Amino acid sequence: MIQKSLKRLAVMSGATTLKFFGKIFGTQKDYWVAQGTLDFQEEEPSNPSQESRGEGANAAVYWVTNSLLTDWIQLPECTPEHLMIAREIKVAFTGNLNSKIDCCPPFPGKERHLLRSQLARITHATDICPKGIFEIDEETNEMKLAEEFAMPSTEELKSLEAWGHKQQILLKAGRCSHMAPAGMGEEEKEEWMAKMGEEDKQEERFRALQEDQPITGLETSWISKVCGDTQ
Repeated sequence: MIQKSLKRLAVMSGATTLKFFGKIFGTQKDYWVAQGTLDFQEEEPSNPSQESRGEGANAAVYWVTNSLLTDWIQLPECTPEHLMIAREIKVAFTGNLNSKIDCCPPFPGKERHLLRSQLARITHATDICPKGIFEIDEETNEMKLAEEFAMPSTEELKSLEAWGHKQQILLKAGRCSHMAPAGMGEEEKEEWMAKMGEEDKQEERFRALQEDQPITGLETSWISKVCGDTQ
């Protein structure tokens, strides 16, 4: 059912890539979640501070449905305001995208906006890859497969040292890159960007897992183990 539902979504949405992301449980209904990429933008973003389609927190597009037998609904783009508040609150999803969020501090949106923000946080924190498999193209500044990469053996991949993050870190500002406020002069922009670079530092794109802050009570934030047939 998942495969057939995703195949229909691929045709209906025009997505370039598409995969099943997971399931989010709700108090009334659950969300099935799909993740993919779209090469076009349906409309210009109304928020000038949000990142464009295909960049930063909006690098991927998400669709959800309460039933695999019904249509998928595309979630809205991430905005810095939604991401910043999403970090400060804990809310149980209902399964209704139009539900109001009752919390403190107030969330400036509905459940669809909170769900999209939390999906971005999950992706940017947990999407990992073997270190060295990707690199940044110097001309396009986009991620690509490294040409001389050799896949490590299973024994080597047991070590956390062999793994790194795939996505950019989400900054406290609710973006993956800083953006100077409108109306600033060139010198003011340079000073502001330098200041934010120190206060809200951007981490290395493919940073090692060991650099993550350990979970309270544990030595690390990650555990490595091999499951299934080791042959």
